[in-house]
Amino acid sequence: MNEFLIESRLSNAEIIGIKECFAPISKEYGRGEIITICSPEDDTIGIITSGTAYLSTINTEEQRRILDYYQKGCVFGKHFLPDTEDKLFYIMAKTKCTVDFVKYKRFITCCHNNCAKHVAMIDHLIMVTARKSLIHIDILGQRTLRSKLMSFFEYLKEQDESNTFYLPLPLSDLADYLAVDRSAMMREIKKLNDEKIIISERGKITLL
Repeated sequence: MNEFLIESRLSNAEIIGIKECFAPISKEYGRGEIITICSPEDDTIGIITSGTAYLSTINTEEQRRILDYYQKGCVFGKHFLPDTEDKLFYIMAKTKCTVDFVKYKRFITCCHNNCAKHVAMIDHLIMVTARKSLIHIDILGQRTLRSKLMSFFEYLKEQDESNTFYLPLPLSDLADYLAVDRSAMMREIKKLNDEKIIISERGKITLL
């Protein structure tokens, strides 16, 4: 599982390679600011170079759902989302963010030098997108709230290679990512603590 997760983001060297090969446009966003609405007309991909952002949507009951979270080295764009006209997807800055934007067509078309890093970057982008989606699908596919929480914790444990790690989302947002009731989630986390399965200290989790 380590390899599955470690490759879920672009490395610093790959981010530098993007800047050298694609000359992206860099923009900064404040906390809570909408980075982009994923519309059919949007022909760019974004690479997070600092901060945290959410891919969100609103369901028919006007409830927010967090479909993915992006940190440094993560890639987003409407090309990686379902092709639907009745659902709005948007990227929102959870913290202050810096994003590099590259035209999608320019990204998938090798530069005039046909450099190896460009080809490797395209290959990496495809793998990253598929793997991050599969992780979330696996978590959401768990049948109980406890299983969802423990599956997410196990992925984070493998990613950090440690039984102690920090949640990438605040608990209030984690419920939206797991598609569960927040109060029920907090009760389940308390039970996990009481049963000495985990120790939670705000955003810090230790698996026992």
